[in-house]
Amino acid sequence: MPRRIASALPSWIVAIAGTVFAVLFGSAQWPTIISAAMGASLVLSFVIQLLMQRRQGLVNRLAFTTTGSLVIGAVGIVVALARYGLG
Repeated sequence: MPRRIASALPSWIVAIAGTVFAVLFGSAQWPTIISAAMGASLVLSFVIQLLMQRRQGLVNRLAFTTTGSLVIGAVGIVVALARYGLG
């Protein structure tokens, strides 16, 4: 598995878990839960990249991980809006 994907998977798993939890169980609080999941995912991605201790490609790996997390969050927001609406 390429290093880029291997370092992004934990962050994406946190984003997916938080988004699924928000959509399934967070009827009134889904915006807060998805926001918290995205924040945790972004912090985790930064920590993972720092723990790898490789300078080469840091910005590309962070951009890849962050983009994936934000796409997961956007899909979760669309699904939650369809399910619960704005109110």
